[in-house]
Amino acid sequence: MMTSDSDDRVFAVVLGGLGSPQTSDIAKALSRMDGVYVWTPSRVFDQFRADVELTVRLFPANTVVLVGHSFGAQRVLESCITVAHWNICVDYLVLIDPVAYEPLWSQTLAYPRGNAAPKICDIFRAANSFPVFPATINGGPDPIVVANTNHNSLCHSKTVITAIVDRVATLLKERV
Repeated sequence: MMTSDSDDRVFAVVLGGLGSPQTSDIAKALSRMDGVYVWTPSRVFDQFRADVELTVRLFPANTVVLVGHSFGAQRVLESCITVAHWNICVDYLVLIDPVAYEPLWSQTLAYPRGNAAPKICDIFRAANSFPVFPATINGGPDPIVVANTNHNSLCHSKTVITAIVDRVATLLKERV
C-alpha cells in the first residue's frame, strides 16, 4: 500500500447485514469526526455482500477501521484476513451481534491470527438477540453485552456508538 501525506487519515467501512441496514447512526457519528472518511455500501438489502477488500485496497489510508453488524460482522471479520494478503492491517475491528451466513445460523467463526489480526477489536452483543442466533467468535476478545438491546437496536445504542467513536478518536490521537 502506498502512503503519502494525503493518506494520513482514517478509512472506516461500516457494513450492515441482511435487510435494512442498522448501522446508519454509527456511520453518521464517525463521518462527523475530522480526519475520518466513512464508506458504506449503497445497497439497502444486502450490504454484507459488498466488496470490502477492494474498497480498502483502493482507498489510501494509514488507519483502517472495519465495522460490521449481523452478517456484515462476518464479512468484515473475513476481510481482515483477505486484506492482510496486501500488507494492509486492520487497526480496529468492530463486530456487532455477528451472525454467520454460511452455513446459516449457529456457526463458530474463527478470529484472525498473525498479521491478519486487528490491532484492536470490540465485539458487542445484544442482551436479547432472539430470534437471531449470534455466531461465536473463536479466539477473539470477550463480547460486551449491552443491556436493554436486541439484535436490531444494538447499533443504535448510545453505549455502542460512544465506544466506537472513542476508540477511533484514540487512533486519531496516536497518529499525531
